[in-house]
Amino acid sequence: MTAHNTDRERVEFALKTEQDGHEFYQMACMKVANKLARAAFRLLGKEELRHVELIEGLGKQLGGEGEAPTIETVTRKALESGLKTIYGSAQEGPVEEEMDSVAAYEKAIELEKQTTSLYAEYAKVCDDDGAKRLFGVLLKEEEHHLSLLEDMHSYLTKPEEWFIDRDGIILDGG
Repeated sequence: MTAHNTDRERVEFALKTEQDGHEFYQMACMKVANKLARAAFRLLGKEELRHVELIEGLGKQLGGEGEAPTIETVTRKALESGLKTIYGSAQEGPVEEEMDSVAAYEKAIELEKQTTSLYAEYAKVCDDDGAKRLFGVLLKEEEHHLSLLEDMHSYLTKPEEWFIDRDGIILDGG
């Protein structure tokens, strides 16, 4: 899939990927009018910055400049909790040139799928055990991001199905 043959090259590319993700989420946060989407993009932007710090730590460790980064994983439940907190304090605010929330979610889903695929590969091929472990953790977290985004996309595009799926409601037609 990639032409990144060394752990250092993988770290550099992963760092760029996370920085680009952060930039996208910041831009989307400023351009979507939907309060929930803004909160989600703000949260995921912060997550991407946390990933940048972890990857920078790995880069230093691989360069002999420090210890392996301390990895504290973030679960899907923790993401949802953070989203509720951000949403509760979010203000309706002016948007720059408006971006459609559904289109923003679709772009974010595409980016998270690419990142998930990248980290799945990196977790398999890295030479350094610490790098394998970190990319394995980042893979799980990106999968949580993807799941959250897909859930929220469903909420916006198919709200009836979302509520039925979420609440386990069975309609018998009678």
